[in-house]
Amino acid sequence: MKPMRVLLLICLFLSLSCSKAAEEGPTALPVDLMALDPPALPATGLRAVERAGGVDFRWLTGPQATMDVRLPGPARLRLAFRASNPLAGQEITVSVNGNAVGHVSAIAAARRLADWQDFAFDFDAPAGASRIALTFSRYNQRTPQETFAPGDQDRLAVQVSRLCLGLAGK
Repeated sequence: MKPMRVLLLICLFLSLSCSKAAEEGPTALPVDLMALDPPALPATGLRAVERAGGVDFRWLTGPQATMDVRLPGPARLRLAFRASNPLAGQEITVSVNGNAVGHVSAIAAARRLADWQDFAFDFDAPAGASRIALTFSRYNQRTPQETFAPGDQDRLAVQVSRLCLGLAGK
């Protein structure tokens, strides 16, 4: 292929990619991040949904799990989850675009797939694209003392059996 044609094809591809990104609509809320695998929005640090002991769950991995949303206007959101934490002293910080909006510390260790704890964080999110992050202080393989699954190289932080993002108060 001639260099000019290659350049033209690259420009066409880039313009289509950029226009598609600009046309992406807002994230439909609420989003149940346990209902679909993969999740219905761009996310990192969420393992596939598993089933054990009659419970559907997924691991969130450390040091951070993220979800990307696009809002048509500013909104008050709620991130709610039910977690089982394998590591005593776990801390979780919730942030929006790098700004901390919630924190919980000294979470007790739980028996696997038991001792579920409910957490909910309400926060303001701006119009447009936002990244919501959960940052974990402790996770599998971070230190020898925090290694509870030596055969699993993922940085397992907490198990969740419910993980929802929606408008606060609804």
